[in-house]
Amino acid sequence: MVRPHSKGWYASLARLTREVGKAHFFEFLSSTLSQIIHIDCTGVIFYDGNKVTNVFEGKLPKEYSRYLDRYLDGMYLLDPHYSFLSNGVETGLYHFKDIEPDCFHESKYYKSFVKPIGITDEYDFIVNINNCYVDFYLNKLGGHFSQQDKADLIAISPMITQLIEAHWEQEYQQASESVSNTKPPHYNSFFDAFGKSILTKREQEVVKCILHGHSSKSLASKLNISLSTVKIHRKNIYQKLDIATQSELFSLCIQSLSVKGLDVNDDPLQYLDNKQAS
Repeated sequence: MVRPHSKGWYASLARLTREVGKAHFFEFLSSTLSQIIHIDCTGVIFYDGNKVTNVFEGKLPKEYSRYLDRYLDGMYLLDPHYSFLSNGVETGLYHFKDIEPDCFHESKYYKSFVKPIGITDEYDFIVNINNCYVDFYLNKLGGHFSQQDKADLIAISPMITQLIEAHWEQEYQQASESVSNTKPPHYNSFFDAFGKSILTKREQEVVKCILHGHSSKSLASKLNISLSTVKIHRKNIYQKLDIATQSELFSLCIQSLSVKGLDVNDDPLQYLDNKQAS
Protein backbone atom coordinates (compact mmCIF):
# COMPACT_ATOMS: atom_id res chain seq x y z
CA MET A 1 0.00 0.00 0.00
CA VAL A 2 1.14 3.55 -0.72
CA ARG A 3 0.18 6.58 1.35
CA PRO A 4 -1.58 9.67 -0.02
CA HIS A 5 0.84 12.57 -0.49
CA SER A 6 3.73 10.13 -0.94
CA LYS A 7 5.94 10.04 -4.03
CA GLY A 8 4.34 6.75 -5.11
CA TRP A 9 0.84 8.19 -4.81
CA TYR A 10 1.65 11.26 -6.91
CA ALA A 11 3.19 9.02 -9.57
CA SER A 12 -0.01 6.92 -9.66
CA LEU A 13 -2.12 10.06 -9.81
CA ALA A 14 -0.11 11.34 -12.76
CA ARG A 15 -0.70 8.06 -14.63
CA LEU A 16 -4.42 8.23 -13.80
CA THR A 17 -4.64 11.80 -15.08
CA ARG A 18 -3.31 10.67 -18.45
CA GLU A 19 -6.21 8.20 -18.71
CA VAL A 20 -8.91 10.89 -18.47
CA GLY A 21 -11.15 10.66 -21.53
CA LYS A 22 -9.94 7.16 -22.40
CA ALA A 23 -11.91 3.92 -22.37
CA HIS A 24 -10.13 2.34 -19.39
CA PHE A 25 -10.20 5.34 -17.06
CA PHE A 26 -12.47 3.77 -14.44
CA GLU A 27 -10.40 0.59 -14.44
CA PHE A 28 -7.29 2.67 -13.80
CA LEU A 29 -9.12 4.62 -11.10
CA SER A 30 -10.04 1.36 -9.35
CA SER A 31 -6.48 0.08 -9.40
CA THR A 32 -5.13 3.46 -8.25
CA LEU A 33 -7.46 3.57 -5.24
CA SER A 34 -6.61 -0.04 -4.43
CA GLN A 35 -3.05 1.11 -3.82
CA ILE A 36 -4.09 3.09 -0.74
CA ILE A 37 -7.06 1.10 0.67
CA HIS A 38 -8.38 -2.45 0.40
CA ILE A 39 -11.48 -2.58 -1.83
CA ASP A 40 -13.43 -5.70 -2.73
CA CYS A 41 -15.69 -4.31 -5.48
CA THR A 42 -15.90 -1.16 -7.55
CA GLY A 43 -18.25 0.08 -10.22
CA VAL A 44 -19.90 3.11 -11.78
CA ILE A 45 -23.62 3.73 -12.11
CA PHE A 46 -25.18 6.72 -13.83
CA TYR A 47 -28.53 8.07 -12.59
CA ASP A 48 -30.35 10.42 -14.94
CA GLY A 49 -33.80 10.46 -13.33
CA ASN A 50 -35.39 8.33 -16.04
CA LYS A 51 -33.21 5.26 -15.89
CA VAL A 52 -30.10 3.85 -14.27
CA THR A 53 -27.14 2.79 -16.40
CA ASN A 54 -24.28 0.46 -15.51
CA VAL A 55 -21.24 2.32 -16.85
CA PHE A 56 -18.42 0.20 -15.39
CA GLU A 57 -18.06 -2.79 -13.13
CA GLY A 58 -14.87 -4.18 -11.68
CA LYS A 59 -14.30 -7.84 -10.95
CA LEU A 60 -17.61 -8.69 -9.29
CA PRO A 61 -18.64 -12.07 -7.83
CA LYS A 62 -21.38 -13.87 -9.79
CA GLU A 63 -23.90 -13.20 -7.02
CA TYR A 64 -23.11 -9.48 -7.19
CA SER A 65 -23.54 -9.44 -10.98
CA ARG A 66 -26.97 -11.08 -10.64
CA TYR A 67 -27.94 -8.53 -8.00
CA LEU A 68 -26.77 -5.73 -10.30
CA ASP A 69 -29.00 -7.03 -13.11
CA ARG A 70 -32.03 -6.94 -10.78
CA TYR A 71 -30.98 -3.52 -9.52
CA LEU A 72 -30.85 -2.04 -13.00
CA ASP A 73 -34.19 -3.65 -13.86
CA GLY A 74 -35.99 -1.54 -11.27
CA MET A 75 -34.82 -2.54 -7.78
CA TYR A 76 -32.80 0.69 -7.64
CA LEU A 77 -36.06 2.45 -6.78
CA LEU A 78 -35.89 0.85 -3.32
CA ASP A 79 -32.22 1.75 -2.80
CA PRO A 80 -31.50 4.54 -0.29
CA HIS A 81 -28.96 5.87 -2.83
CA TYR A 82 -31.75 6.66 -5.27
CA SER A 83 -33.91 8.29 -2.62
CA PHE A 84 -30.89 10.31 -1.49
CA LEU A 85 -30.06 11.50 -5.00
CA SER A 86 -33.69 12.35 -5.76
CA ASN A 87 -33.46 15.15 -3.19
CA GLY A 88 -30.44 16.67 -4.95
CA VAL A 89 -26.87 16.32 -3.64
CA GLU A 90 -23.58 18.08 -4.20
CA THR A 91 -20.51 16.50 -5.74
CA GLY A 92 -18.44 14.77 -3.07
CA LEU A 93 -17.61 11.63 -1.09
CA TYR A 94 -20.44 9.91 0.78
CA HIS A 95 -20.43 7.04 3.27
CA PHE A 96 -23.44 4.77 2.79
CA LYS A 97 -24.01 4.40 6.53
CA ASP A 98 -24.71 8.15 6.63
CA ILE A 99 -27.30 7.77 3.86
CA GLU A 100 -29.18 4.63 4.92
CA PRO A 101 -32.42 4.91 6.97
CA ASP A 102 -32.30 3.81 10.59
CA CYS A 103 -33.94 0.42 9.97
CA PHE A 104 -32.47 -0.28 6.54
CA HIS A 105 -30.93 -3.56 7.74
CA GLU A 106 -34.38 -4.72 8.81
CA SER A 107 -35.95 -3.91 5.45
CA LYS A 108 -37.05 -6.63 3.06
CA TYR A 109 -34.96 -5.02 0.32
CA TYR A 110 -31.78 -5.36 2.39
CA LYS A 111 -32.52 -8.91 3.55
CA SER A 112 -33.55 -10.15 0.11
CA PHE A 113 -31.03 -8.43 -2.15
CA VAL A 114 -28.18 -6.69 -0.32
CA LYS A 115 -27.32 -9.07 2.52
CA PRO A 116 -27.04 -12.21 0.33
CA ILE A 117 -24.21 -10.68 -1.74
CA GLY A 118 -22.33 -9.64 1.38
CA ILE A 119 -21.95 -5.86 1.12
CA THR A 120 -20.85 -4.69 4.57
CA ASP A 121 -19.56 -1.18 3.88
CA GLU A 122 -19.54 1.35 1.05
CA TYR A 123 -18.20 4.72 0.03
CA ASP A 124 -19.37 6.61 -3.06
CA PHE A 125 -17.69 9.34 -5.08
CA ILE A 126 -20.75 11.12 -6.47
CA VAL A 127 -20.46 13.72 -9.23
CA ASN A 128 -23.44 15.98 -9.93
CA ILE A 129 -23.85 16.78 -13.63
CA ASN A 130 -26.94 18.98 -14.05
CA ASN A 131 -28.77 16.97 -11.37
CA CYS A 132 -27.81 13.68 -12.98
CA TYR A 133 -25.26 11.66 -11.07
CA VAL A 134 -22.15 9.61 -11.76
CA ASP A 135 -21.68 7.27 -8.78
CA PHE A 136 -18.31 5.54 -8.43
CA TYR A 137 -18.85 3.06 -5.60
CA LEU A 138 -16.33 1.23 -3.40
CA ASN A 139 -17.60 -1.86 -1.57
CA LYS A 140 -16.33 -4.08 1.21
CA LEU A 141 -17.63 -7.65 1.22
CA GLY A 142 -16.89 -8.40 4.85
CA GLY A 143 -15.52 -6.01 7.44
CA HIS A 144 -15.52 -2.23 7.31
CA PHE A 145 -13.40 0.61 6.05
CA SER A 146 -11.09 1.89 8.77
CA GLN A 147 -10.86 5.40 10.14
CA GLN A 148 -7.58 5.73 8.24
CA ASP A 149 -9.35 4.65 5.04
CA LYS A 150 -11.98 7.31 5.69
CA ALA A 151 -9.36 9.99 6.28
CA ASP A 152 -7.49 9.03 3.10
CA LEU A 153 -10.65 9.02 0.97
CA ILE A 154 -11.70 12.42 2.32
CA ALA A 155 -8.23 13.83 1.59
CA ILE A 156 -8.23 12.70 -2.06
CA SER A 157 -11.94 13.27 -2.73
CA PRO A 158 -11.63 16.73 -4.39
CA MET A 159 -9.05 15.45 -6.87
CA ILE A 160 -10.89 12.17 -7.60
CA THR A 161 -14.28 13.80 -8.18
CA GLN A 162 -12.66 16.43 -10.42
CA LEU A 163 -11.01 13.70 -12.52
CA ILE A 164 -14.29 11.76 -12.78
CA GLU A 165 -16.11 14.89 -13.93
CA ALA A 166 -13.39 15.74 -16.47
CA HIS A 167 -13.46 12.16 -17.80
CA TRP A 168 -17.23 12.16 -18.07
CA GLU A 169 -17.27 15.42 -19.99
CA GLN A 170 -14.75 14.05 -22.50
CA GLU A 171 -15.81 10.41 -22.83
CA TYR A 172 -19.55 11.03 -22.62
CA GLN A 173 -19.67 14.54 -24.09
CA GLN A 174 -22.76 13.84 -26.19
CA ALA A 175 -24.65 12.48 -23.18
CA SER A 176 -23.56 15.45 -21.07
CA GLU A 177 -24.76 17.91 -23.72
CA SER A 178 -28.06 16.05 -23.94
CA VAL A 179 -28.49 16.29 -20.18
CA SER A 180 -27.72 20.02 -20.14
CA ASN A 181 -30.32 20.69 -22.84
CA THR A 182 -33.23 18.92 -21.18
CA LYS A 183 -35.46 19.87 -18.27
CA PRO A 184 -34.37 18.78 -14.76
CA PRO A 185 -34.85 15.03 -14.24
CA HIS A 186 -37.75 13.71 -12.20
CA TYR A 187 -36.64 10.96 -9.82
CA ASN A 188 -39.81 9.92 -8.03
CA SER A 189 -42.12 8.80 -10.82
CA PHE A 190 -42.59 5.21 -9.57
CA PHE A 191 -43.60 6.21 -6.05
CA ASP A 192 -45.70 9.07 -7.41
CA ALA A 193 -47.75 6.45 -9.28
CA PHE A 194 -47.55 3.42 -6.95
CA GLY A 195 -50.93 3.10 -5.21
CA LYS A 196 -52.26 6.48 -6.41
CA SER A 197 -55.60 4.93 -7.42
CA ILE A 198 -56.11 3.57 -3.87
CA LEU A 199 -54.04 5.60 -1.42
CA THR A 200 -53.93 9.24 -0.42
CA LYS A 201 -50.83 11.29 -1.23
CA ARG A 202 -49.71 11.11 2.40
CA GLU A 203 -50.22 7.35 2.47
CA GLN A 204 -48.05 7.06 -0.64
CA GLU A 205 -45.31 8.98 1.17
CA VAL A 206 -45.60 6.60 4.13
CA VAL A 207 -45.34 3.58 1.82
CA LYS A 208 -42.20 5.01 0.22
CA CYS A 209 -40.56 5.52 3.61
CA ILE A 210 -41.51 2.02 4.80
CA LEU A 211 -40.07 0.39 1.68
CA HIS A 212 -36.84 2.38 1.99
CA GLY A 213 -36.31 1.06 5.52
CA HIS A 214 -37.46 3.86 7.83
CA SER A 215 -38.69 2.92 11.30
CA SER A 216 -41.96 4.42 12.54
CA LYS A 217 -39.96 6.92 14.60
CA SER A 218 -37.79 7.94 11.65
CA LEU A 219 -40.84 8.09 9.39
CA ALA A 220 -42.65 10.36 11.85
CA SER A 221 -39.65 12.69 11.99
CA LYS A 222 -39.19 12.73 8.21
CA LEU A 223 -42.86 13.53 7.50
CA ASN A 224 -43.29 15.72 10.60
CA ILE A 225 -46.20 13.67 11.98
CA SER A 226 -46.77 11.88 15.29
CA LEU A 227 -46.12 8.19 15.94
CA SER A 228 -49.82 7.62 16.48
CA THR A 229 -50.53 9.14 13.05
CA VAL A 230 -47.94 6.81 11.52
CA LYS A 231 -49.75 3.82 13.05
CA ILE A 232 -53.07 5.02 11.68
CA HIS A 233 -51.56 5.46 8.21
CA ARG A 234 -50.04 1.95 8.35
CA LYS A 235 -53.37 0.44 9.36
CA ASN A 236 -55.24 2.28 6.58
CA ILE A 237 -52.61 1.37 3.97
CA TYR A 238 -52.68 -2.33 4.85
CA GLN A 239 -56.49 -2.32 4.84
CA LYS A 240 -56.75 -0.58 1.46
CA LEU A 241 -54.13 -2.87 -0.13
CA ASP A 242 -55.64 -5.97 1.50
CA ILE A 243 -52.37 -6.99 3.13
CA ALA A 244 -51.31 -7.73 6.68
CA THR A 245 -47.51 -7.40 6.78
CA GLN A 246 -44.62 -5.30 5.53
CA SER A 247 -43.39 -8.35 3.59
CA GLU A 248 -46.64 -8.37 1.63
CA LEU A 249 -46.19 -4.67 0.89
CA PHE A 250 -42.70 -5.40 -0.41
CA SER A 251 -44.07 -8.22 -2.59
CA LEU A 252 -46.67 -5.87 -4.07
CA CYS A 253 -43.89 -3.41 -4.86
CA ILE A 254 -41.79 -6.10 -6.57
CA GLN A 255 -44.78 -7.21 -8.65
CA SER A 256 -45.40 -3.59 -9.63
CA LEU A 257 -41.78 -3.10 -10.68
CA SER A 258 -42.14 -6.03 -13.05
CA VAL A 259 -45.05 -4.38 -14.90
CA LYS A 260 -43.79 -3.01 -18.22
CA GLY A 261 -45.29 -0.68 -20.80
CA LEU A 262 -47.31 1.58 -18.48
CA ASP A 263 -47.32 5.35 -18.77
CA VAL A 264 -45.23 7.01 -16.07
CA ASN A 265 -48.45 8.29 -14.42
CA ASP A 266 -50.29 4.93 -14.43
CA ASP A 267 -50.71 3.10 -11.13
CA PRO A 268 -49.21 -0.41 -11.49
CA LEU A 269 -51.47 -1.67 -8.67
CA GLN A 270 -54.51 -0.78 -10.74
CA TYR A 271 -53.06 -2.77 -13.64
CA LEU A 272 -52.41 -5.77 -11.36
CA ASP A 273 -55.96 -5.59 -9.98
CA ASN A 274 -57.44 -5.47 -13.47
CA LYS A 275 -55.25 -8.36 -14.58
CA GLN A 276 -56.31 -10.45 -11.58
CA ALA A 277 -59.98 -9.64 -12.17
CA SER A 278 -59.79 -10.72 -15.82
